[in-house]
Amino acid sequence: MTPADLVRRVVEGTDLRVAITGATGWFGATALDLLYQAYGDSAGERVCAYASAPRTTSVADGREVAVLPLGDLPSQSPAPSIILHFAYLTRDRVADLGVDAYVRANMSISATVLDSVLAHRPLGIVMTSSGAVYGSGARPSADVGSDPYGALKRVDELAFRAACDEIGATLVVPRVFSVAGARMTKPDKYALGSMIGAALSGGPVVVRASTPVRRSYCGVDEVVALAIWAAACGRPGAWDSGGTVVELGELARVVATEFGLDPASVVRSWDPLGPADDYFGVGDRMDVLAAEAGIDLRSLPSLVRATAEWLSQ
Repeated sequence: MTPADLVRRVVEGTDLRVAITGATGWFGATALDLLYQAYGDSAGERVCAYASAPRTTSVADGREVAVLPLGDLPSQSPAPSIILHFAYLTRDRVADLGVDAYVRANMSISATVLDSVLAHRPLGIVMTSSGAVYGSGARPSADVGSDPYGALKRVDELAFRAACDEIGATLVVPRVFSVAGARMTKPDKYALGSMIGAALSGGPVVVRASTPVRRSYCGVDEVVALAIWAAACGRPGAWDSGGTVVELGELARVVATEFGLDPASVVRSWDPLGPADDYFGVGDRMDVLAAEAGIDLRSLPSLVRATAEWLSQ
C-alpha cells in the first residue's frame, strides 16, 4: 500500500475535517497533495490550509488551494477534526533573525496553534518535531542560546502533550531526521537535494564532508501518511523517522547510479578515520506502525528517483 492509498483509506466514509499549518512548506504541501487526492472533489470543503500569510498554492493534480493566514485558525468553522501542525521557522533562519527574534516568532506560531487546539478540541493533532530534540548525547536539548531549534521543539512537544491531555486528543509526534521525496524546498540546504542538483547538471557529485557522515532517509509522504493514520486511529506517541541509514559517500553513489553517471563522477576528499557525524533516528517504532497500517516503505533508490523527479520539474 502506498502513502496515498493509506490516507484514502483513513478518510473514506468519514466526516473528518483537516487543518494544515505550514501548508506551503515541504510537509504541509505533501499533506495537501495526499488529502486532496484522498478526498477528491470534496477536498476543498474538508481541508483548510494555513501559512504565515494568505496566498494561493497548487496541489499535485493542478487544483488551486486558497491558503489562509495562520491567525484565522482559532476561528475556523466548521472546526477541524484533525490538525496537522507543520508551521515552524527552520534552523537555518536563526542566522537571519538572531536567537531572540527566532524564539519569539516560533513561540507566536506555537501559541496560535495551541489556542486553536483548545478552541476546537480536535480528535487528533500531528506535530512534527525533530531529531534535534535529543541534543548531544542522550540528554534532551535544553539550551535555547546554543540550540534554539532543538530546545523549542522539545518545549513544543511538552506543551502540545499537555494541551492534548487536557482535551483528550490523540497527539502524534514524528521526530524527523532526514526525508526525501516530492515537494522538497530549499534543496541546496540538504545533502540529498544538493547531490541531485549536481547530477541534474551532469556532475560531478561532490561530497563536501571528508569524514564519515551517516543519515537515515525515508519518504516525506510516508511520515505524513503514517502520522495521519495514527491520529485518526487513536495511536498517540512520539517516534523517530526511520528508513535506510546511509553514509553520504554511498548516498552520492546511489544518486550517480540513478542518473547513469560514471562512478568517477563522485568526488570526495575522504578520511575514514576522522570523527563521525551520525544523525539518524531509531526507526523501529515507525517500522511497526508501517506494518500495522499496511504501508510499504520505499528503498533508497526509489526515494532518490522520487526526489529527482520533483527537482527536475
